[in-house]
Amino acid sequence: MKKIITTTLLVGTLMGTFGATSLLANSDTQTVEQKAQKLVADAKVKAQALIEKAKADAAALRAEAHKSMNDTSKEAKALAAQTLQKVEQKKEELASKTTATLQHVKEGTEDKLVYTKELVNKSVVKTKSAVNDALILSSIKYAYLTSPDIHSTKIDVDVKDGVVRLFGKVSSEEEAQKAMLIAFLTKDVWAVESFFVIEK
Repeated sequence: MKKIITTTLLVGTLMGTFGATSLLANSDTQTVEQKAQKLVADAKVKAQALIEKAKADAAALRAEAHKSMNDTSKEAKALAAQTLQKVEQKKEELASKTTATLQHVKEGTEDKLVYTKELVNKSVVKTKSAVNDALILSSIKYAYLTSPDIHSTKIDVDVKDGVVRLFGKVSSEEEAQKAMLIAFLTKDVWAVESFFVIEK
């Protein structure tokens, strides 16, 4: 009988301990879950705040870039118009300067006619700090778009410190010369190098 009572007490004690441990474990689990939920909620709030800030920053940058592009476009258009006017006035005078040696180059099985030439405008003072390459680039491209003598949309323009490099495909030697003249007479350009493939 004594053994039964002792065993019963022991089992009761063990069950009580197990129940208390179970309650504590449940309590710890709930606390951990609550902490995790709070961390997730806080992270969501911070992430949302960062997203909103990024959206606001992006909108401000877009507005600034749009304003800058509009301002540059007006200036570039005006510069392009002046350049095209100069080209018409001086095309005869500069025609001899833009005559280049044409070379036949083998490209695969085809013979390509390549026009290369370099022009230097000695009347332009080379001052890197005063040269706006972006303005030169946009005004040359706009002049090409609006010139009736430039038919190719395959002319790449590269500008660095007032030196213009022209690459691409044109339909004739005359078009290559005209493209060079436009670049050459653009304000602040002091040298032009061209490498055109003439496509008949």
